[in-house]
Amino acid sequence: MTPGADADSTALMIAGPAVGGPAASGPAVSARGVVGEPVAVPSVVVPGVTVAGVGVPVTVLACAVALYALARRRTAGASAPAVIAVAAATAGVVAGVGTSPRIIAACAALAFGMGAALWALGRSRRRRAAVREGSAHYFLQAPAVSRHAAREERTRFAAELHDVVAHRLTGVVVSAGAACRLDDPELRAEALRHAGEAGRAALAELDALADALDPPRSLRDLDVLVADRPSVRYTRSVAAATETSSALAFRVLREALTNAGRYAAGAPVRVTVDADGRDLVVDVQDGGGAPTGKGLGSGSGLDALRRAVAAAGGRLDAGPDGAGWRVLARLPDAAPAPTSVGEPPIGDGPARPALGPRGTLALGAALALLAFALPLGAGLIPAGGPDVFAASGAARGLLAVLLAAHAAPLAFRRAMPLAAPLTASAALLAWLACERLGWTAPHSTDVLLWCWWGDLVLVGSAASNAPSGLRARRTWPVPVVVAAVAGLALAGDGVTEPLLAWAVFTAGCAVPALAMWALGLRAGSRRRAVVAAEESRRDSVERHAADAARAERLRLIRGLRDTARARVAAVVAAADRGELPAVLAEGRAAMAVLRELLAELRADPGSDDDPPPTLAGIAGLAARHRAATRLTGEVRPFPPAVEVAAYRAVEALITDEARIGIHFASDALEITVTGAHEVAPPRGLRAMVDAADGTVTVADGGTVRVWLPGTVRT
Repeated sequence: MTPGADADSTALMIAGPAVGGPAASGPAVSARGVVGEPVAVPSVVVPGVTVAGVGVPVTVLACAVALYALARRRTAGASAPAVIAVAAATAGVVAGVGTSPRIIAACAALAFGMGAALWALGRSRRRRAAVREGSAHYFLQAPAVSRHAAREERTRFAAELHDVVAHRLTGVVVSAGAACRLDDPELRAEALRHAGEAGRAALAELDALADALDPPRSLRDLDVLVADRPSVRYTRSVAAATETSSALAFRVLREALTNAGRYAAGAPVRVTVDADGRDLVVDVQDGGGAPTGKGLGSGSGLDALRRAVAAAGGRLDAGPDGAGWRVLARLPDAAPAPTSVGEPPIGDGPARPALGPRGTLALGAALALLAFALPLGAGLIPAGGPDVFAASGAARGLLAVLLAAHAAPLAFRRAMPLAAPLTASAALLAWLACERLGWTAPHSTDVLLWCWWGDLVLVGSAASNAPSGLRARRTWPVPVVVAAVAGLALAGDGVTEPLLAWAVFTAGCAVPALAMWALGLRAGSRRRAVVAAEESRRDSVERHAADAARAERLRLIRGLRDTARARVAAVVAAADRGELPAVLAEGRAAMAVLRELLAELRADPGSDDDPPPTLAGIAGLAARHRAATRLTGEVRPFPPAVEVAAYRAVEALITDEARIGIHFASDALEITVTGAHEVAPPRGLRAMVDAADGTVTVADGGTVRVWLPGTVRT
């Protein structure tokens, strides 16, 4: 949790001492029950007494410390049952001294409410520590983010350079070599024409690459690609495909035809572009033959293409097929439908948070439980005032429902900061109305005070969670309304001058209400300042990374113009002069320069550095393991702590040739790693993800899914 994140997190500390308040400050109380019989009230959860010879202060303190420490150090699944265990143990101890079921229920409710509150405080502390550590690690590795961005730009540039130039130069070398060997005038003329056209096309593509242009593709571009290749038998039965699939199909076909020209010159080639369900299938087969020459390829084209196809959710297979070679690509034809939390991009099952207490929802639920348990327990233990449960079963049930309705808004106070306190006040008014109609027993001021702290928490939350400082100040009617309703409840407790009493009580309640409102304003202002500062630092890191990538691309473009482009221009000049041997020599020289440039681009001296712990760094991590990474949803930056947690999760799960899916949901990050483990994920992974309020689920076949919340508020 960031400093000043919310006044809500202090609410449990405000409410906690109330257990030792006026009703619990002395020895065990003897009170009159509903039928006038004396009822022994053992103060099992009250400081200052003993039960069966056991010092309650020591026991209570030990249980409180244990619950908090367990929630602070262990996962939610391991620590949450302890709350139930403490409540059950309290009920057992109280039952052991021979008290009535009503007192047992009261003590169990109080123990459960306080236990849930302590558990939520421990979870909040655990989350804050994880956020601080993740953010610190993110910004500590900021220089690595820029280095990684430059390295990724080199890799991307190398792939683009290979795709847009290699197939053109290969065609020039193959046709020129064949024409020189056969010494056929018509073949020579055709080779010169082809060299001039292909060379000029290569120059245009190099210029487009230098301008960082990536022209959109359609399936018609595949028709153009094979139009000047008479040996290719081409069939296309698909009318249209998405732009992404069309571009990948073009790259697959271009690479396959280029390789066929290199290693099976003159062999028949069959190309089929078809549909199989929702997949676009590109199938390229050659009949086999002898290679045109040595050293024409860099050996990395298919690997890079395979990763690109896998990243788009497809599959590329390439290998021997009889006497020849076959390249088969399956690409997603239709645009993927928008997915949300619970609909994973990859895999068979849902990627969603597991059921259980998580994040701010857990803290809200704990506050709601405490706000319900305290007045319930106080009401079940009569202390000389009106007995709110001294009525029929229906009246008691109705009162319990009203207490629950009053406590429930604490669970959604952040999602609906203004509606929550007004809803709680409406529940109090409904309680007063039911009392006036005789549906419930007369209320007790003590019971009202035991639950009114929840209204104060809601007042602070309304001010803290307002969108901006200006709007936060406009929430001033909230504490006024809450104080007025509380004053009305207090004034109805047997006073002789209701109107005057209401004014006095309202003024008195307005003091703590306005104080909590002011604290909420301050907490919200501090939280927004901290969040803005962190976002500014993160934006600075991203800007430096973008600048590093842009500078690297400019450096590569300058080198490209001085080397590969100059050689390609020499090929065009030789073709224009009609010098076929020079075309062949310059084409081979251009290919050699291209290979050297690609080798230099891929020989990154910093490639052994660990990728930065960010979402962008996952791509570098995947490249090390020859794993495919697919991004879906609206790709955007997440808070630093979330990005670090996502990177660490992938780092713990990734294996060679695994498939990684990262889905950017509206309010969460979903990670799917297929082929990661055949056994349970590492224990440390579960603990780390749990500290980030995420979940880890395992499906059949070794698929592991990690869900992380998109926010870091606690």
